[in-house]
Amino acid sequence: MSLKRVLLGLLILGMVYTPLARAEEVQEPLTLKVMTYNIQIGATTNNPGWDVKKFNLDALAEVIKQQDPDIVALQEVDRFRARSGKVDQVAYLAEKLGMYWAYSPSYYDYEIPEGRGMYGNAILSKYPIVSNYPHTLWRRGELQPGEYDWVIEKRSILETKIDVNGRLINVFSTHLSTTADQRIKQTEDIKALLSLVRGPKIIMGDFNAQPQDPEMQVLYKKRYRDVMELAPVKSEQRATWPNGTKSTEAIDYILLSREWEAKEAHVIIEESGASDHNPIVAIISLP
Repeated sequence: MSLKRVLLGLLILGMVYTPLARAEEVQEPLTLKVMTYNIQIGATTNNPGWDVKKFNLDALAEVIKQQDPDIVALQEVDRFRARSGKVDQVAYLAEKLGMYWAYSPSYYDYEIPEGRGMYGNAILSKYPIVSNYPHTLWRRGELQPGEYDWVIEKRSILETKIDVNGRLINVFSTHLSTTADQRIKQTEDIKALLSLVRGPKIIMGDFNAQPQDPEMQVLYKKRYRDVMELAPVKSEQRATWPNGTKSTEAIDYILLSREWEAKEAHVIIEESGASDHNPIVAIISLP
């Protein structure tokens, strides 16, 4: 009997095996090393007059390189501003470290004729940044008695989507106000933004607030968790400002949505003076 007849007979009897569509592939667990760092526009701590000749982006790059993170959130980043030598700081650091970058200007100035100087937040990544969106945060319109102009300067949060081996991760970098009344409104803005974003989220930055402050509770109540509380392995020091071992304020954060697990979290004691903040580094995983 020919093979064709055998197959025809089996087909009639309903006995021919047809492979089902391949089951959806199971994603491998993902582990990332992330970092947040307020770089104080590269001015360094031994430069009280902010002499542009003493700015040192290479020192900042070295601090980051030593930690070898996959993703870095940066705050207080200048682009093309006269006070920092008209350098595109985020592009410089990205090239130095061999990373992709995205930027969110909090405000512009007009110090140079060929473009607009900017100050804001940035993200560096070893993995492709497939989209980025700058969002302006709430601020007061008027100064209160005794306040300096910078108290009500514009603030922003940078939203990015990063493709990590086929998985899209939402990463944010922000820098909040120095006053509590503005920070409360700003964390409410962030909470509203995060509610619209689907998928795993990492929120990093300088919140200018202590963990027990009401503005941080706005995010904690929505289950955004501080890696320094979550990680089983962590540094004894939690304070990040000013830099070094004499830090008194824990104002920098890596916050995770509930999909993430934190394995380690460390405040990096930074004595070189590259910035007036200590960075935070964490190893996190996604099942």
